[in-house]
Amino acid sequence: MERKGVSTYISVLLLIVVVIAGGILIYGYTMGWFGRLGGEGEMGTLSFDEVSANTTFIKVYVRNVGSSSVTLDNVYVEGDQVAQTDVYVDDFDLTTPTSIAQGDVVTVEIRNTGVSGNTYEVRLVGVDNTQLVFSVKAD
Repeated sequence: MERKGVSTYISVLLLIVVVIAGGILIYGYTMGWFGRLGGEGEMGTLSFDEVSANTTFIKVYVRNVGSSSVTLDNVYVEGDQVAQTDVYVDDFDLTTPTSIAQGDVVTVEIRNTGVSGNTYEVRLVGVDNTQLVFSVKAD
């Protein structure tokens, strides 16, 4: 009696495909998990409630609407980095790291010598690269 079944070549090929597919699934799962352990997990999300500007300062109320806290690191106005001593988060300059907890609102004041009537693009950047970009016209 002669037995028929899957040839050896086909079975080896199927095993290789199953092993590769399993490896891809395991790699994707573990890299996502290890990435969050290293601090490179989910970035925060910032929004602004109100913004105003005059020739002395830009004032913005920033709300953390994300699921993790955000620590502001740098501020840019028209692409130029603003000195950390000219940026105040709730009355403390940016040289003192200030974390914005989930759901909190802080006041960010950027000291500048703006020109009345000009519009400025402002970029707030967190330590984890969370960014908030907005434009404001000086009164």
